[in-house]
Amino acid sequence: MAISTDLQKRVKAVAAELRREIYGPLGAPKWGTKFTKIEDTATELGDALACELIGQSLEEQAGTVDDGLPVACAVCGRGAEEDDLEPRIIQTRRGDAVWRERKYYCKHCRKAFFPSVERFGH
Repeated sequence: MAISTDLQKRVKAVAAELRREIYGPLGAPKWGTKFTKIEDTATELGDALACELIGQSLEEQAGTVDDGLPVACAVCGRGAEEDDLEPRIIQTRRGDAVWRERKYYCKHCRKAFFPSVERFGH
């Protein structure tokens, strides 16, 4: 994905804000601070941002699974009822991404499940 010019400007502004929050009003450490320390901080922030973006995107996808249509049990085919939102975790290249997904329950089979969607996460 190519990042648009507007998004690049926004990333630059957010980076400046985070830099001030991390290092204070005087800015980044002066000469003598090891590059690896600055790089480790930036990498940790990048990983946190990536995991949050992935988690929010997966939660958004998961929220569109039923689109108001009844959900059938994969075992018996009968209608299932919505249950609570369940926290889900997926390990990504950047760390664990967390999102919430609607869980369903079949009274007949007495099974809780997440509806399968062929394109979820694609």
